[in-house]
Amino acid sequence: MLRRIKRHVVPILCIIALLAPIIGMLLIDFYYYSTVFGWTIGFCCLVASYIIVSKRPDEDDAVTSTTESH
Repeated sequence: MLRRIKRHVVPILCIIALLAPIIGMLLIDFYYYSTVFGWTIGFCCLVASYIIVSKRPDEDDAVTSTTESH
């Protein structure tokens, strides 16, 4: 299960990033600054997914590096 989550972590983070501001706006009756927290959480999720994608090696590069080493 951890491997499956690891493979799909970027789409999950993007979905959370898109839903966080909407949920924050819906919760404004309970807490006045919930919209600000929603936008902040959404931005942090987008930055985290960008970092994961930029640090992850490309599949094409991994294939060519393994074939060159043989």
